[in-house]
Amino acid sequence: MPKRKYDPTYIKYGFIAIKRGGEALPQCVVCMKSLCNEAMKPSLLRRHLEADKKDRDQSYFQRLGENVKRQRLDKTGQFYQKGAGIVKASYEVALLVAKNMKAHTIAESLVMPAAKILVRHVIGEEAVVKLDSVSLSNNTVQRRIEEMSGDIADHVIAGVRASKFGFAIQLDESTDVTNCCQLLDYVRFTQNNTMKTELLLSQELSSTTKGKDVFNVLDNFFKQNELDWGKLVGCTTDGAPSMLGRKSGFQAHVKAVSPNATGVHCFIHRFALSTKVLPPNLLSCLNRVIKIVNFVKTSALNTRLFKLLCEDLSSDHICLLYHTEVRWLSRGNTTRRLFELRDELLVFFTEKEHNFQKDLEDEEFISRLAYLSDIFGVFNHLNLSFQGPNCTVSDFISKLGAFVRKLDLWIKNVESKRYAMFELLTTLESEPNDEFSQEIVRHLSLLKTELMHYFPDVTCCAYIANPFSFDPGDLPVGTGEQEELIDVQADETAKTKHKECSPMNFWVSMASSYPILARHAVPQLLLFPSTWECEQGFSAMLTIKSKSRNRLAAPGHDFRCAVSKVMSRVDQLVEKKQMQPSH
Repeated sequence: MPKRKYDPTYIKYGFIAIKRGGEALPQCVVCMKSLCNEAMKPSLLRRHLEADKKDRDQSYFQRLGENVKRQRLDKTGQFYQKGAGIVKASYEVALLVAKNMKAHTIAESLVMPAAKILVRHVIGEEAVVKLDSVSLSNNTVQRRIEEMSGDIADHVIAGVRASKFGFAIQLDESTDVTNCCQLLDYVRFTQNNTMKTELLLSQELSSTTKGKDVFNVLDNFFKQNELDWGKLVGCTTDGAPSMLGRKSGFQAHVKAVSPNATGVHCFIHRFALSTKVLPPNLLSCLNRVIKIVNFVKTSALNTRLFKLLCEDLSSDHICLLYHTEVRWLSRGNTTRRLFELRDELLVFFTEKEHNFQKDLEDEEFISRLAYLSDIFGVFNHLNLSFQGPNCTVSDFISKLGAFVRKLDLWIKNVESKRYAMFELLTTLESEPNDEFSQEIVRHLSLLKTELMHYFPDVTCCAYIANPFSFDPGDLPVGTGEQEELIDVQADETAKTKHKECSPMNFWVSMASSYPILARHAVPQLLLFPSTWECEQGFSAMLTIKSKSRNRLAAPGHDFRCAVSKVMSRVDQLVEKKQMQPSH
């Protein structure tokens, strides 16, 4: 017998709907009783009414129905809905506080007073009273952030477990403002035919930071959350001995439990190391630049005087930039800024009668400064292109290969007295002499040698980036890869898909049709080429746990809510929350 459905017109018989076991049943607004599904007939509903209620009009029953709804304590009741709205508002404001990396007290001290001012002037005084029921105290905001952080973590871990092609991680550790060592671990996995990158772990290392200590923390996390080391396809770290040590480094411990995982030394770190090489004369020029900058910048008086001079001369800039060894982009920024302010600096040092004046009057020094500004600018541009949330090893290899080819071309150009590829160097009146030209060639040759030294075995499946221009005959025989690649190249749908999406999304979406190629391509695309996400995370961590918040007990929850792309399932958290009117 088919089940009957509640009709809103039954209100004229004095019945409203109430949810029971997933179906709507009639509930009398007079006696509050709910009837079974078989009783949902107009004749039976009319018979249920008491004699003195049968002649009442529909508006009477509607008023009684509203009162019944307000008295309900389940999800259909107005009391619950009002309370749920209050709790949800509390969650969303707490999430906003975490996303903006602010102190928890800002919700009660700034957000709530500001909201009341806006409501008072825009809606009216009577609406301000309703905001008093929203709890935004320091403790409440902290609890809400912890609950949302836990929900995000559960969501991420579930995605990692379900990832069809395994997952890759990157991790790094750094010391915060309170000398606590913070370990960050990001994970990359596939979900819904797309690549996801999320924070997996944020934890404080309480004692030493040896490779074994880092591995134990991660191993315990894997065991607690039932993550399989066997599904790990790659692990990316920096070049510290505790990470890359062959016997006791973190990578060695990972290899012991996951032999097939690929260990990666951060490509950006390696590139920065390879570009440090400089011939003696260029190195001397760079050291002289640093001394000039430090002379002006380390003295407050010199800084103010130089600023006034730049303003009087209507310069494009009013200050120099520091060079910091650990900041890999600072060499390019420092040298270019000094080159652009060389005339102002010459006036400044002439007035002070300082010997730096001789450097700025020396054409060879200025030529070397221009070249350093140009080549460091190229390094910076390439370095920045390696950064980003979705960079892959394939992207890095193609860019590095193009850069090496450019070096070969530039060497030939310099040997032929062509310098147009160096922007600032060509702005000078005099061309480089033979000795300086040989110095440039020597530097470019050394740079290429260093790159080959730091990236000796960087390889990747050649068909990953563009399978339609790759010769199937270059693939191994008997593995099925050659045949599948031919099928891919003949698939018009695959060609259209390849133009519309990234290589990762392309191969994940093609996995069911071409599993052999996808099984080789996707794990390599999952590998992190650098620890960029960890470095970004430490910057956010520095904002969250600053000098003014150095006693923050558990910044990990705030941090996860701040950096995660996964949105917390607030509605589910509200449903689980026990509604307490007294709070």
